[in-house]
Amino acid sequence: MKALVLWCRWHDATLRLHGRDDTAVWGELAFPQETERFHFDLQSWELKLGEGVDQRQIKLDEMGVEVDGEP
Repeated sequence: MKALVLWCRWHDATLRLHGRDDTAVWGELAFPQETERFHFDLQSWELKLGEGVDQRQIKLDEMGVEVDGEP
């Protein structure tokens, strides 16, 4: 979960957890101007933002930096 916490710091977001299991955490990210739902996979470090057709997926490294794909 460290990668998610660091990503939130880089993006000035407050993490609001709504749930957690062995594989993921989910809830809301509160930015200064908006709130957005998220789902974070604890094993692949993939962050999903939003819902439905507007959903975005971001792959993070161990420091919470967005990566484009596998090396």
